[in-house]
Amino acid sequence: MPHIVIEYSEGAGSRIDMPALVKAVHRSVRDSGAVKPNAVRTFAREATHSLVADEHPANQFVQIILRIAPGRTVAEKRAILQTVYDAAEGVARPALDEGRCALRADLIQSDPDFAIHETTLP
Repeated sequence: MPHIVIEYSEGAGSRIDMPALVKAVHRSVRDSGAVKPNAVRTFAREATHSLVADEHPANQFVQIILRIAPGRTVAEKRAILQTVYDAAEGVARPALDEGRCALRADLIQSDPDFAIHETTLP
């Protein structure tokens, strides 16, 4: 852990380079020193059907959910979240500057009492 899920509205991939965004976010966390590099998993998915704000077809939205294991201070969690946001914002900036685009990142702490996990990743 952490697991990073990037969800985006239908068509956002035409304005934002999603492979570059996924790579930037993934590497920002992996290389941050805040987590074990082999623990980071990142994926993105487009909403097949989505409506954003006033439903104008040009409206786009990107939501990043970062799920981490417990054991970090508020300051550490905020720093990881800011790292993710900054990486995504760097890729999404042209679309944000064009307008009709939103970017959000949230951090959720996993509850180990309600998780089952096994890995053989190096």
